Amino acid sequence: MIYKNLQTGAVIVTDHKISGGDWEVHDPETDKKTPTIPELQSLLTELGVEFDPKAKKQELLDLYEANKVD
Repeated sequence: MIYKNLQTGAVIVTDHKISGGDWEVHDPETDKKTPTIPELQSLLTELGVEFDPKAKKQELLDLYEANKVD
């Protein structure tokens, strides 16, 4: 399952159920909004993609689109 922290925007993938705190189940297929900068940074980190921490959102989006696994 994919979980998103509502306070920080962090995204994690785990087989375990997470309860409490600010975590909610996240379904990127039904969530058509553009990911936040912290979400993009988390996704890129999970993919092992290096990025400039000061990069603008569009740069991060471009990197993610070029490296995501379908």
